[in-house]
Amino acid sequence: MQGSARKKILVFTFTPINREPRALKQIELLRDDHDVTTAGFGPAPVEGVPHIELESLPTSHGLLAIRGMYSLIILLRQYRLLSKVLPRNASALARLTPHEWDLIIAHDVSTVPVARKLRSRFGVLVDLHEYATRQGENSLRWRLVEGGYFRWILKRHVRRAAAVSTVGQGIVDEYRREFGIECDLVVNATPYRDIEPSKTPEPIRMVHSGAVAATRKLEIMIEAVKLTRTPVTLDLYLVGAEDAYFASLRKMAEGDPRIRFRDPVPYDQLVTTLSQYDIGLAMIAPSTFNLLWCLPNKFFDYIQARLAIITGPSPEMARITREHDLGAVTEEFTGESLAALLDRIDAAKVDAWKASAHRQARELSSEVQVKVWRRMVDRIFSRADASA
Repeated sequence: MQGSARKKILVFTFTPINREPRALKQIELLRDDHDVTTAGFGPAPVEGVPHIELESLPTSHGLLAIRGMYSLIILLRQYRLLSKVLPRNASALARLTPHEWDLIIAHDVSTVPVARKLRSRFGVLVDLHEYATRQGENSLRWRLVEGGYFRWILKRHVRRAAAVSTVGQGIVDEYRREFGIECDLVVNATPYRDIEPSKTPEPIRMVHSGAVAATRKLEIMIEAVKLTRTPVTLDLYLVGAEDAYFASLRKMAEGDPRIRFRDPVPYDQLVTTLSQYDIGLAMIAPSTFNLLWCLPNKFFDYIQARLAIITGPSPEMARITREHDLGAVTEEFTGESLAALLDRIDAAKVDAWKASAHRQARELSSEVQVKVWRRMVDRIFSRADASA
């Protein structure tokens, strides 16, 4: 059957692609049945898969070499012109135009104007990692500049994509409500790990891994440890620059031996490292739309590490935590609320939650979740073949 023949697929990002988990999962999912090529910043992400390395900081030429021209184009809302003259777009087009694919998987909105100019028999599958028009909403400059450009891309290009996927149900609903874009849901699940949950000791060992960002209000977790009556420890594996906010977190924890800042570990070692703990804290303050609806990698890392999970009332994380009895949800995003919850738990309760994580680990693994992408790709090819 024609639909079963191997197709040529490009997985395309404007990021260091070897650090892009969703792209890496798509490559592994599709490479056995199709001829996959990757394009992005940095070296080839997967041995044996052809790679086209893109320039991360190409030099401005033409119009954008004229001082003030970028601001003028933005001010006049000439987004079509902007998509043509942006150095990153022009450089990528020069390197990718000589090739032809059956399908392009384009990551995030910024790649889509380029992807839709390339030769692709069956179009573009767009993978949106968050809600694009509000990803920089706490910055006035971003709202005035990139926000309008991203909105134009969504209306002009993403609406015409062969298919669209995104990371959370709340974001699926918002794309449908605001833009009429129907997205398939593929959460940022972690590959399945065959790990047995450990017995919870006293003190209970808590952990948080993730980026340093003041908008996430990581200080809530430090405040809770200081307030709770339950014997606990907290280890923090934080990724990011040692900025003023990071320094303020260290200052808060100073002198308290229960709170420790650990060096980050490579991602392929993270689940094993996390499995040495008992509770994974997924407290992320909803200071932006995307943080409100976030369903981050760490949440699924904790499940594969067989940890209990405590999260704030973030709709997506709270829903899955309750639905699968993986842990508990605080009433508010405050240190007092988290401490009050910790005061009500003990080792036996944590063991029960860890056992639930163990039972649900297969269902909530990336191996199950990424099947949505396979169905999307098969649907695109089948639909195209049927109309041929």
